[in-house]
Amino acid sequence: MLRVVGDSAAQGHLLVDLEQFTLSRALPLALLPPDAPALQPSPLPDTLEPPPVQEGATNSHAPLALIPGPTFDASTLPSPQREQFHRNLRAVLQVLAGATQTSVAEKEGIPRSTLSRRVRRTRQLGQIACVPHGSYTGKTTMHPAFQECIRRLFLLPTRLSMTAIREHTEMQQVAARLSKDSGSPVKLPSYKQVHTTVQHLKMEPELVAMREGAKSVPRERSSAESFVLSIPAPALLTQVDGHTMDLYVVTPDGTTVASRVHAAVLVCVKTAAILGAGSGFGATQGGGLHAPG
Repeated sequence: MLRVVGDSAAQGHLLVDLEQFTLSRALPLALLPPDAPALQPSPLPDTLEPPPVQEGATNSHAPLALIPGPTFDASTLPSPQREQFHRNLRAVLQVLAGATQTSVAEKEGIPRSTLSRRVRRTRQLGQIACVPHGSYTGKTTMHPAFQECIRRLFLLPTRLSMTAIREHTEMQQVAARLSKDSGSPVKLPSYKQVHTTVQHLKMEPELVAMREGAKSVPRERSSAESFVLSIPAPALLTQVDGHTMDLYVVTPDGTTVASRVHAAVLVCVKTAAILGAGSGFGATQGGGLHAPG
């Protein structure tokens, strides 16, 4: 039916206006005779009106391509921070699209120096830079040896508390070693420093998964906009994963296939989406790679 409708519409013999009716099996079709003169389509307009601009819209596909890295799911933020995130993202997108920082800063109520710094960090880190304090990391005066010791104790399967980590014998051994190397006494980190370091470790999904013994690292949440829209060439971020299986297969018609089964899957590296799959039996028989429905 689709082929008949398509050919008839191309020849100008279809009497059904598909702009007003949805094509389905229940839709009655009317066709002109093959020798009838073709129906002329409606003339195109001389000028095109610009699409309406929605105020505050930040889900345009074109501007998102200007920001590298994954998207950010703002629904996880509290209401005030979520509104500030959308304002920051909207301002950055306008600057990256060609607007001047002075006009955008005045329109959005953001200091020009803050907007300039936000744009620079967004180009480096992605949308996470638009989150209030989302990409900020303060400097610490703690010795790296203490940081490594806290990290090691944090990953222990016993799940030590913050107090247990600070008072652990390994922390005291690190302090004694640093004191001996420097020739001056080195104090243990304060409880506040240990607490801050532990909180930062809890924000790393890889470390939390290792501490809980998870089989795989959970993926970070992203917005409804696919990450594929924010990269310039999605086809370059794919790979083909092939496997072989020794199976005894019987086809629906009763044919026995005792040869090796080959399967191939085309997977998007960034989104882990299956773009295509194929299977075949033996070295010469193989199914084509097809996209899932």
